[in-house]
Amino acid sequence: MAEVACSPAPVGSVGSAGSAGRVTLSEPRTPSSGSRAEVRVSSGQLSKRSSAGSVRVISAGSARKTPSTPDYMKPIVRSAVRRWKRLHEQSMMKRLVGIRNEKKEHLQAAKEDARKLARKIPTELLAKEWLQNNEATVEVRAYLVDKVFPTLILGVEKLLCEADKRGLSEVALMDPNFNPLNFLAQYLLRNNPKYSNFAEASPYVRGLREVAEELRKQLFHLEDNRLARIKAEAKRKRTERELKEMRRLQEKQRREDCLLKQFTEWMLSSNGKVELALIQNTIRSFAEMVELFPDDLKEAARFGAAIEPTDESGRMLNMKEFHQYLSTYIDPLPTEIFDQFMIHMSKCARAHHLATQREGRRIILTNLFLACDHSGIGILDRHRILDLFESFWDAANDELRRSLRNPRRWPVVEVDETEDSLSDDDDLGVLDDAEEREEMEDEARPAGDGEKVEDRQGEAQEQKDGEESQKPESAEKGDDSQETQQGTEGEAKKEETEEQKDEKQEEQLEKKEEEGTEENKEAKETKPDDAAEKAEDGQKAESDKQKEEGKEKADEEKDEQGEEKKEEVKEAQKESGEENTSATEKQTEEQTSGTGNPTDAETAGQTQTEAETQEVSEKEQATQGLPEKEQDEAEPKEDDKSLKLDLKTSDDDMNPPGTTQTGRLSVTFAEGTEFDREIETAGTVTSLQSQMSAFDEHTLNVSQFVHLTETFIGDRPKRALFETLLRYIKEGYEETEDEKLERLLKARKEALSSKRRVQMDNLFERWDNDGSGYLDLDEVEMVMLKYKDGQEAEAISRAKDQLSKKSKYHDQRLSKREFRTFIDLVVDEIPGDSFDYLVEFLASSIERSYADRVRGDARKKWLQQVVTAAETSGASLEPVYRAVFQALFKDAEAHGNNKRISANIALLERNVQVPARGDVCLRYVASTPEDADYVVTKVLHKDMKGISFAAVESGKPIHVPRVANHGNIHFWNTHRHRDEREGSFIVIPLKDRRKRVFGVMGVDTLSDPHTKAIFITHEIQFFQGVAKAFSVAYHHVDMRKKLLRITESAVSWIQRRSPHVTEVVFYMVEPDGKGQDYVLRKMMMTDNRGNPVQPENPARLERKDNLFRDYLFKSVDNSESVTADAYGERHLAFPLRDDQGRAVAIIDISIGTMKKLPAHENKEALRMLRLLQMAHKEIASEFAGEESMRILDAEKDDNARMDIMFDRLMLMELRDNVTKLDTQAYAELKSYNEPPAIILDILKATIAIFYLEKVETGEFDDWTRVKGFINADLNQKIADFDPTAQEDLLPSEKFEHYLRDVPHGEVAKYGSLPAQHLYNWVFVCLSLIEHTRKMRQNKMENAVPAEADSAAED
Repeated sequence: MAEVACSPAPVGSVGSAGSAGRVTLSEPRTPSSGSRAEVRVSSGQLSKRSSAGSVRVISAGSARKTPSTPDYMKPIVRSAVRRWKRLHEQSMMKRLVGIRNEKKEHLQAAKEDARKLARKIPTELLAKEWLQNNEATVEVRAYLVDKVFPTLILGVEKLLCEADKRGLSEVALMDPNFNPLNFLAQYLLRNNPKYSNFAEASPYVRGLREVAEELRKQLFHLEDNRLARIKAEAKRKRTERELKEMRRLQEKQRREDCLLKQFTEWMLSSNGKVELALIQNTIRSFAEMVELFPDDLKEAARFGAAIEPTDESGRMLNMKEFHQYLSTYIDPLPTEIFDQFMIHMSKCARAHHLATQREGRRIILTNLFLACDHSGIGILDRHRILDLFESFWDAANDELRRSLRNPRRWPVVEVDETEDSLSDDDDLGVLDDAEEREEMEDEARPAGDGEKVEDRQGEAQEQKDGEESQKPESAEKGDDSQETQQGTEGEAKKEETEEQKDEKQEEQLEKKEEEGTEENKEAKETKPDDAAEKAEDGQKAESDKQKEEGKEKADEEKDEQGEEKKEEVKEAQKESGEENTSATEKQTEEQTSGTGNPTDAETAGQTQTEAETQEVSEKEQATQGLPEKEQDEAEPKEDDKSLKLDLKTSDDDMNPPGTTQTGRLSVTFAEGTEFDREIETAGTVTSLQSQMSAFDEHTLNVSQFVHLTETFIGDRPKRALFETLLRYIKEGYEETEDEKLERLLKARKEALSSKRRVQMDNLFERWDNDGSGYLDLDEVEMVMLKYKDGQEAEAISRAKDQLSKKSKYHDQRLSKREFRTFIDLVVDEIPGDSFDYLVEFLASSIERSYADRVRGDARKKWLQQVVTAAETSGASLEPVYRAVFQALFKDAEAHGNNKRISANIALLERNVQVPARGDVCLRYVASTPEDADYVVTKVLHKDMKGISFAAVESGKPIHVPRVANHGNIHFWNTHRHRDEREGSFIVIPLKDRRKRVFGVMGVDTLSDPHTKAIFITHEIQFFQGVAKAFSVAYHHVDMRKKLLRITESAVSWIQRRSPHVTEVVFYMVEPDGKGQDYVLRKMMMTDNRGNPVQPENPARLERKDNLFRDYLFKSVDNSESVTADAYGERHLAFPLRDDQGRAVAIIDISIGTMKKLPAHENKEALRMLRLLQMAHKEIASEFAGEESMRILDAEKDDNARMDIMFDRLMLMELRDNVTKLDTQAYAELKSYNEPPAIILDILKATIAIFYLEKVETGEFDDWTRVKGFINADLNQKIADFDPTAQEDLLPSEKFEHYLRDVPHGEVAKYGSLPAQHLYNWVFVCLSLIEHTRKMRQNKMENAVPAEADSAAED
């Protein structure tokens, strides 16, 4: 390698120059010299010295003189470098010295400035410190700085120094020798600026003078410069605008974060979207809550856009769409209202989560129902299911019972089915505490905690593998056990239900018992659990061969029974045409699983690992709640085949084959269970629950079974307990072949009866073409006599005689119900089953032309609109009147030659005001518009002209073809000219179901310009049909009005006896008008004081708009009570049923954030609900034609009867309770040596009802005398006492003196049953007395004005 030797220059560069290939080393040019020293190496020299490995560097001068340079040269280059370095160092030193001197000067100046600033800072800062963040005007600040601060601040400083000297700044005690106010006042007086200039010596005051000068300049500019003022105002506004914009942006960001959090809470599906209908329901429900706000907040809480109709297309929203949709509504909301809306959304999101979980459980319960429905008709025995619940409840301990509801108490059973023998404190709301704890845990748990189970997967998987390995053998033994235990369990069921078995069933039981072991025979006389346990021990002794043979035999019998069952089901379906059975059979044949429910996909998103891990956490707790025997059974055993509470189940067995796991809850069934029908119907659970079901105390359909089970297990049951209950029900619910056959025959009979009823109704409608609502009996009989050429004349005659005896209100006209009765009587009299032939003959005997059929169809449509108007009117008659007149107008235009008619409606009233003019009168309540001013509110008496009373007395229509020629027509419009009184007039009597006349409907053609505008036959028949439709509609509305009045009394009593009830709402069930579903009409609610209020325009609640109040619709669907949470409050929904068991109204009781009512309040609330149901049944039976029940003297007045009916029912119940008290019950009261003050006050109030004067004089102040009146005579007096029958009513205020300080809850604490009954009896008597007093006062007030009106009419 080549080496280059060069001089020690500080900096050098190597480069190539042209083709010579020279290497030049140069030194930097010094400031004093512009020459450059170069070292050049020629290419020839490099080539020559390359072998030696060295290169010699020569100077430029010598290289030019001679081509060959000697080895030694003079150090010319070395001297030049030294000189350059010296000069360079000198120049650099000069520069450094100059920079150092400059730096010192700057440092000295900075120190001087710092010293000046240090002297100036205290003055400026302290002087301006008092004016920082001060919003006062410039004038005020200038005055303070000039006049106040110079002296005041120094005085305060002096005061603080004095306090430090005395040591008062570090203690909280006051020094009696030092008053700071006096000290400050003395300083200010001694240093008055007028007489002292001491303050001017202070540097602080000098700083204040500077500040004051600046403020004066600023004030001068503001006062004299308009532009400056404008700039200052603009600056202030700009500052406020910037601050407002900054706050707006912060609030906007906060709201976006809140909406993002809400979207995360609402999102359940894996697609990352939220259903639009849920958000719309949330917005709508919050708008309803806003209506309860005060007026000032109500206006501020209005949404930014009108609420859209609820989406029914299933549209989903992603995050962006979710934010945009909500922003249109909530952007204008104030911050406080927005926060309330977010809280409301969180509650709704939580309710949606719980609803999704419930939907998964419902599908599983539907599968269980279909597995238990051995007959295949869609009905289970309700009492048998309740018996299973009771046995399951009895087998569990207190720990498990906290998660269940007592099956012997409401709401699992009906209010009238509860056992009165149970204590008030027994098992009331034991579920609620557990629910409250779980809710708190769920709220504290993050959303994703349920999925983080990796640390427990291993243990759960090992447990699952162990159970799977034991499953096949135990399942085989379970089949054998099920076959051999059928006899013993059947006998146990016989003992529990107390049903008599026929001889055939006894023979089968004996045969099966002989095939069992001896231990099975001994199990006959034991309880169901003992029988199952001994049967299990007997099965352990069997050999494997016997097990296999028994299994094969059981499979064969199961197949045969399944085929027979299918054949029976098909036959019953074919003959009965029942919808539920046909749907089930269709699903059995198609073998398809229903997955149409959108909630199923969301629920199925839970993984199997979650179920396994949750089982590990809950299994131990659930097992601890069982008796020791059942804890042993809960362990996996190879021979486990008895009916037991098994809490260990495998997740693989939770779902039937071909289904996916839905939610966290699943159930294990035995091997070989057929799930075809269950799987296919699982997807239809939602559609089934949307239909109204009639309540039957003996049977349950699928919707009612699911609801009953959910009520028993609570809203959020533990998984292991839920699985155990499912297994328990499946294994415990059994039916014998005779029971299956009986149930099938009953279903067939009901379906056949329903089919025949439809056929007879169609025949009646076809016969009654003009819609009059009645058929002439003679005409029907004449057509029937032609049947078989008169061979059945005697049977028809006998049926006619029976009809006259059977019907209480029979005349020569047949209503639809009487027509059905007559047909059934004729069929029963004719030998054989001749129903189909008779109906077919009657249908063929009725001949109607095409024009008549078209006219009849149109008229029936209009008549139906009258009835529909009543059903959807919200207990108002105005829509009914409007529908009646519209039907008359349409018919007159279409089928009456375009007549111009007028109509009016008058109702009968008792003439209590002017009895001399007749005991009854007709009051006109509605009329067509042209006659409304002359007719409405007018009263027609018997002594006045008119044919209306003749129609009332005869009960038949009266037609006057020529009004002008009649002479007995009363004209309300006296201004009508005699020439204008030409026309036709007809009066139709209005009749109720008992065929009693309660009013008239008049139709005339006086306004028609035609000379011959008379009514013909088919028009008169249609008018009768309109009268019949109006009668149905009127009584429907009237019954609802009376129900409202009774409910108002019930609500008042509930609020009085249950103070913890926060709100009571009363809904009525109405059709939606489209024939698709029903709606709820909000008819009554309580205000802040607990008083019932009826809104003028009752709101309608549709199912699609109230997803978070679905408990109301669930109660109507199943016609059963429901307890649920809505918007963070506990609600109790109680249905009122009609005679068919369908819900017609709902009582919604809210108890706020409480989970249960106190024991005595809960008992009183249920008692009021039971009495309300009794009152509803009573008025419904009256409208159905039964005689009214009038017990009290005040009930003679029909108008006032509804106001006291509820109190009367309470009085009757209390009479019965008091009369049931025996001497032993009263002995408890007499055993007191000195009774508590509450007991004594109750007894004195009771005795005062009969001996008021003696009680007031103090004769009963002695306890010994009071005890003497506690006997059987007191019971008799209470049973006979009518508080409304006295002429001089008892003064209520005198009784309140004794009961004023006696709360109802305190009475129950003493445990005295007689005292409770007497306490309630006194209060009911006082309530009836007050009602009677008000009724008498109202009657007296209305009597005088009525007489004046009647005189004016004359």
